[in-house]
Amino acid sequence: MLKQIAFVTYSKQPDFAVDDQPLAQSLVSLGHSVIPLAWDDELAPWNSFDKIILRSCWNYHLHPDKFLTWLSYIESLSTIIHNPVRVVRWNLHKKYLLELSQQGATLPPTVWVQQKSSIKLSLILNENGWKRAVVKPAISATAHNTFVTTVEEAILHQKSFIEQVQQGDVLVQQFMTEVQDEGEWSLIFFDKKFSHAVLKRARVNDFRVQDNFGGTYAVLDPPQLALDQAHQILTLIPELLLYARVDGIISQNKFLLMELELIEPVLFLRESKTAIHNLVKAILK
Repeated sequence: MLKQIAFVTYSKQPDFAVDDQPLAQSLVSLGHSVIPLAWDDELAPWNSFDKIILRSCWNYHLHPDKFLTWLSYIESLSTIIHNPVRVVRWNLHKKYLLELSQQGATLPPTVWVQQKSSIKLSLILNENGWKRAVVKPAISATAHNTFVTTVEEAILHQKSFIEQVQQGDVLVQQFMTEVQDEGEWSLIFFDKKFSHAVLKRARVNDFRVQDNFGGTYAVLDPPQLALDQAHQILTLIPELLLYARVDGIISQNKFLLMELELIEPVLFLRESKTAIHNLVKAILK
């Protein structure tokens, strides 16, 4: 049965993301209709689709309340959306990492700072014995408002830190040198089945592995311990998942979870025709 499918984008880049173009083309070649549609387009006819697939809605973290309201509206339509709305709500705020750690996932050492807290950034580093730390908002994407500080710089960064804490919850994590030295793994799953993996590397003197900050990546076979841990993490989520990207590093022979991307991750589809085939199969399942 042919389907009407919407790929969710956003108003500043309403067309298909480059990485999603081959996926859309594959679905169209099978006779399905695939339309890119911005989630923040108030006139978008969401009730005319059989399936709605979150893809490049890359500004949701700037408007989280509006995005949550939109999700509730989509939920009221009883239209199939991937990933499920409950999962998306849960994945929106990085407190999901704390929940996963309580169920056995291993994270980098992390301090969770609640909104409106008056704690000093320098105190966090000194109490934990960290020379460097990464500060990131609990609702964020693409390293937005994320920065590195040191014991010496923490006092200078206190103003920026407090500004973030006033706006929302914040994570402070020990800086993991493995991100710069060895890179960060992204393991990609469709229907909770492993598809492929990439190793992302930051440019020299940076910690951000995203390509818009000069990061690079290569398709490689992941270490077995990373694959095993990623599988285990996904078993902690009871819902079906069309796609999932498990990001992490190898440190002291352990896989440390950095992010579990269930909303709008780049899936590196251009690098694998097999991956496109498997995702198309999962979408139509």
